[in-house]
Amino acid sequence: MISQVKKPLVKRYFRLFSGVVLIISLLYLLGSYAELQMGGFTMKDFGKLSEVEQQNWYATAITVMIIDIFLTTVFLYLWITFLGLYLFDDKDYMRRRFLGGFIPLIISAAVTSVSVPMAIVSESGYYFFIGVLCLFFIIRVFYFLTSFWLLREYKRQNGYLRFFNPWVFFIPVAAGWLIQDLLMWDFSALGSALGVVLIFSWISGEQRYMDMETGFYNMDFTGYLKELIGKNEYAPCSAMTFTLDSAEKMNGFSEILKKQLPMSCEPILHNDREIVVLTNVRERGPLTMVMEDVKEASDIMGTCTLKKKGETAKEFMERVL
Repeated sequence: MISQVKKPLVKRYFRLFSGVVLIISLLYLLGSYAELQMGGFTMKDFGKLSEVEQQNWYATAITVMIIDIFLTTVFLYLWITFLGLYLFDDKDYMRRRFLGGFIPLIISAAVTSVSVPMAIVSESGYYFFIGVLCLFFIIRVFYFLTSFWLLREYKRQNGYLRFFNPWVFFIPVAAGWLIQDLLMWDFSALGSALGVVLIFSWISGEQRYMDMETGFYNMDFTGYLKELIGKNEYAPCSAMTFTLDSAEKMNGFSEILKKQLPMSCEPILHNDREIVVLTNVRERGPLTMVMEDVKEASDIMGTCTLKKKGETAKEFMERVL
């Protein structure tokens, strides 16, 4: 479940993704117009552009191409920092665990600042431009590999990932950039936009299982969990049940409970006065400690239930819910 603190940051990242894709698209329009001015004239139109104008449009086309490549690097860096936030609930995860991830972005910015004049002014500008393309390709591959490393780390620590399919992002983004790099067709903006839309639709899919007032899951979520159990991707071992004496207290209590529960718990609104929290804790002690902390902050009844020996995860869920 996305934490309340993390939700505005997630929205901010998707605004950044959309902004970068929009800028890339606008650069494509400018680059296409520059190419049209340089090579889109027929023999009948020959001579309409002066030599100075031709040079200006050439400089514009080269500048647009290099800035576009740099922005795709920025786009991928935003992606891996977003993964650090979304997967580990920590916006500084990449800075603390993988400081080297920021270095390629600095190199990209430095190369971009010098490559434009070098590609335009130098007699060997074409070869310099090809070298820049190769460097940025290596940096983007590095960021893709970093993304896979983050996903593997999460899977190693948590086992499974819900409402988040990274392949719907990776495939269109990588395909768009490969088409552009190999065939020189401007598909990177389309691939990036498609990747952002698809991954956002996956993340938004969680909302249909949410109770908007409390921020907890509704009872429809149990059907989704049973599907995960059938795929061996979820196995609750215990549950905490909190019962209020009045439904009017639910919204206030929900804020208290969110601060006490670990991220791995599944708080489900059983009815207007009861919350069942599914966990993977196998012992009663840690559950008792959490319930005591909740009781200190709110006068409420709480009990904990462990899965019986020989009881399946699905049977346990049906018993506590």
